[in-house]
Amino acid sequence: MAGPHVRDITAATFQKEVVERSMTRPVLLDFWAAWCGPCKALGPVLERIAGEFGGAFELGKVDSDKEQDLAYAFGVQGIPYCVLIDGGRPLDAFSGALPEAEVRRFLQRHGVEPIVVEAPAAPAAPKVDPDSPAGRVARARTAAAAGDPVAVREVLAGIAEEDDRHDEAVRLRTGCEWLEADLAGASAPAEKSLIAARQALARKDVVGAMTALLDSVAADKACRGGLARKGMLLCFAIVGEDDERLDDFRRRLATLLY
Repeated sequence: MAGPHVRDITAATFQKEVVERSMTRPVLLDFWAAWCGPCKALGPVLERIAGEFGGAFELGKVDSDKEQDLAYAFGVQGIPYCVLIDGGRPLDAFSGALPEAEVRRFLQRHGVEPIVVEAPAAPAAPKVDPDSPAGRVARARTAAAAGDPVAVREVLAGIAEEDDRHDEAVRLRTGCEWLEADLAGASAPAEKSLIAARQALARKDVVGAMTALLDSVAADKACRGGLARKGMLLCFAIVGEDDERLDDFRRRLATLLY
């Protein structure tokens, strides 16, 4: 068990930790077992999402071997098996080790979204000349986040190779290929994930976009000339290279690529 929003659930604690708690926020029950390989794949994904959502839902871990009465009560026939409880009642369920993007979509279909905590106001940063290389890269990042590749290319035109912002400018320009690609009628799983990633970016959900891009790499890393990798580099630039969330995405991308 890991994180403040993850709990081990037993028959003795079910009323308090699931029924009563679900009156104020949804509880996702994860039926698992120590011998189950798919459970070991899904468990860390669920725990990571529970932490990221910041209390928008609680994750209840049910050891189906030890809690057979609970497994029987929920009609569990195979594991992993997850049930979303809201207001004391089962709302929906899924079985199997779904990809992370599918788990997120499952939660979002039922209105479970990350809780956004506003950070305290930071001291005003020194003003940057919007026409300087640093200012132009910042403007390009804003345009990229808005899904406007034309503006990205216009803003970055002419940044000199010797400028210390040149590499970031190249990543932003290259990532525009993902924004501009004609994916109409695409049917391959990797292409569908590319589309899902663009849709997430349009919703200002950069984490969701990166998750869908990882799904595309996992399905076919060479799809459309490595378009998912280029999209990831664009998202990295949008988020900012110093953002701690990128460490996990970088590791997972490297694992899939190499």
